[in-house]
Amino acid sequence: MKKMFSLLILVFVLHSCADSKSESIETILSSGTLETLQEEKIVYRNKIEQLEQDLALIDAAINEKDPNKNFLLVTSTDMQTTVFNHYVTFQGTIKSHKNLVLYPEVPGLLRKVYVKEGQQVKKGALLAVVSDGGLNNQLEQLKLQTALAKTTFERQERLWNQKIGSEIQFLEAKTRFKSLQKSIEQMQAQLAKTRIYAPFSGVIDDVISEIGSNVNPGRDPIIRIINLDAMYVTSEIPEKHIVNVTKNKEAAVNVPVLGITQTAKIGQVGSFINPNNRSFRVEVPLDNAEGQFKPNMTVEVTVSDYINEEALMISTKNVLENSEGRFYVYKLVPSKNDAFKAVKTFVTLGKFSDHKTEIIEGLKNGDHILEEGIRLVKDQQLVRIINN
Repeated sequence: MKKMFSLLILVFVLHSCADSKSESIETILSSGTLETLQEEKIVYRNKIEQLEQDLALIDAAINEKDPNKNFLLVTSTDMQTTVFNHYVTFQGTIKSHKNLVLYPEVPGLLRKVYVKEGQQVKKGALLAVVSDGGLNNQLEQLKLQTALAKTTFERQERLWNQKIGSEIQFLEAKTRFKSLQKSIEQMQAQLAKTRIYAPFSGVIDDVISEIGSNVNPGRDPIIRIINLDAMYVTSEIPEKHIVNVTKNKEAAVNVPVLGITQTAKIGQVGSFINPNNRSFRVEVPLDNAEGQFKPNMTVEVTVSDYINEEALMISTKNVLENSEGRFYVYKLVPSKNDAFKAVKTFVTLGKFSDHKTEIIEGLKNGDHILEEGIRLVKDQQLVRIINN
């Protein structure tokens, strides 16, 4: 900068000289010989050299009178204790405790479906019917046989009470009647399996099978029913966080696709560590009163895993690392003439968050720390602070 300033002065002086002697220059250029022009060139070159020497003397005088000439100009900050919350974020998925695919309990043809997709249903509502394979006819026959067996049993019972007939006849009639009653109960239970009822109140998400198709237990799904009121987030948490991520701890659930963040308490923490990825499962309940959350949406679960009420925080860019992997900062110690000495101070780091680093050891509340100029300063160098 000083050199540029000197050159500008030189140009100005030369320009002034040229203006005052423009006529003589024009005369020399128009009528001068080669020898004359060469002599004039030497004269002007000597003048330039003299001006440069004079400017060097002026620069030296300026340097002597400059109060900041021996100091690097820097900015600083004061260390102050503050409350520090450290958070960890995990990926999660929205689930529902009431999300079922309904299968038939008996094989047969799908005779009727009483609902359609998107329909709200109450718990216990009849959803579909599978053919009974002749069970109704068998039930009617059993009922007729049971009626006859009942009449026979009642007659044998009256005779037995009158001491008429043998005991074996009475017991046979009783056994047959009771056996047929049990058969009816079993047949009715079997027939009930041909009807598919809503296990809870919810919405029909999908009617999977078509009327008339053959359906089999465990193989052919018929209907999916979902209740969107009982929603929750499940997330796999690395094992190292098991001490800090606990039940009833507050968590923030962010759903990026909706731009919604909801705060809730962790409802359940798994007691099992997955040996494949060394993680445990947590559940966070969601309020889905407006129905905006859907199963299998991806979310971010943020939990505070560390709190320090009196933390010393420093901008991460003000922490340097040496070749041995040790971290240090430059602490500013007052010196004479309003200057400060930059002292390399090794520190122990804690956790990081939002471009801030926690200092565990090496600094204390009120210490002055060098900021701007940290890459230029050397240990024990004198600097001057120019904070606004």
